[in-house]
Amino acid sequence: MTAAVRQSVPELRNEPRLTLVLALKGRYLFTLRLLWHANEARLPYRILIADGQVHPALARILDSSKAAFPNLDIEYVRYPDDADVSCYYNKMADALARVRTPYAMLVDNDDFVYGSGLEQSINFLQEHSDYVAAAGSIIGFAAYSGLDNASDGLTGRINRLYKYYDATDVTSSAAAERLRRGGRNLWIYYAVYRTEALATICREVAEINFSDLLFHEAYHVMRALTLGKVRLDNASVSYARQFGTSSSAAANRYWARQLVRGRFTEDVRGLVARISSAAAAADGCERSEMTDLAYDVLEAKFGQFLNAVFGSVQEMKARFRDRAPGLIAAWNNRPRFFIGRERERLIAQLAAAGASPPHIAQFRSELADMENAVAGRAFAQFLAPYLSQLRPARDESLDGAATVRANA
Repeated sequence: MTAAVRQSVPELRNEPRLTLVLALKGRYLFTLRLLWHANEARLPYRILIADGQVHPALARILDSSKAAFPNLDIEYVRYPDDADVSCYYNKMADALARVRTPYAMLVDNDDFVYGSGLEQSINFLQEHSDYVAAAGSIIGFAAYSGLDNASDGLTGRINRLYKYYDATDVTSSAAAERLRRGGRNLWIYYAVYRTEALATICREVAEINFSDLLFHEAYHVMRALTLGKVRLDNASVSYARQFGTSSSAAANRYWARQLVRGRFTEDVRGLVARISSAAAAADGCERSEMTDLAYDVLEAKFGQFLNAVFGSVQEMKARFRDRAPGLIAAWNNRPRFFIGRERERLIAQLAAAGASPPHIAQFRSELADMENAVAGRAFAQFLAPYLSQLRPARDESLDGAATVRANA
């Protein structure tokens, strides 16, 4: 990280303002990549690691985290295995109850955070008490390590860059209007939250105990909107999500089974009851006035999901994927030759949204830091001693907490 970027992100201090809550289940080497990058960037935040699939070798590293990551403030907590969604919900509720900083954010271990965008989000929340969450833009990226994807996306040259969500703030003073405008905005999941709000959402999800993870996602976004306004700063970047490293696609294919055999109707009613009650309390009206709105938002979200996963085009893709999995894998992992153009397009989008030249310079530097973590020699050298202990079997490498957002 350059000196210019470090000036925009405070050095480590005794009381950080933000806790990054990292939920783990597998993908152990990705955890090391995220922490190595954060250590190199000297991110001034607390990192609370909630491990739901403890690997002895990784646990030893994290128990003595200062040896491997001297610039980070890490709290490592072991939890029972995430054997089902209920275990995951309870783990997250407990983890958020442990957070002592005023702000908190959920992070996946195959992704990256950008300190300059996070600082702008925190500063915005400090100055605007009517906002419950704030975020910079979220970008997507992919890594190329050969047609066989030998590293499962862990390392390799950056092969794709794009803006993940095209969205705006949700700024109405009325909860009902916020739900109408933002109820399907998944970027809200990756925002910086006031800790009390994020802890409330995670606690309530554990209480409701949704049978399907898609309801967890929908509830998280909708509940946040009942708590306050949310801010999206398109002139900054706060989070980078990696393409092709989660098992969400596999999870989606079994969604019909969940629909038939799970507690789908009960989940719908439970979500609508909670959201309509919260929205009515926020707007000072009767719950009945909010019930149809909650159903409408949920119907639109799941209609979008069904079309994306089970529409005619997707059905043809699924059949082709079943018949020629190797060819599909090779296509998804093909080398791309326009990464420079994609990088400049991202920068042009930031500039068009109002990013200043110094902030664009910061973004370029932070993007280079991310590329160094994925493709640079320094991370590869750091990783080498741990490969034999932590490299998973190929069919296990896509396990992880990102499956929670099954249609992200």
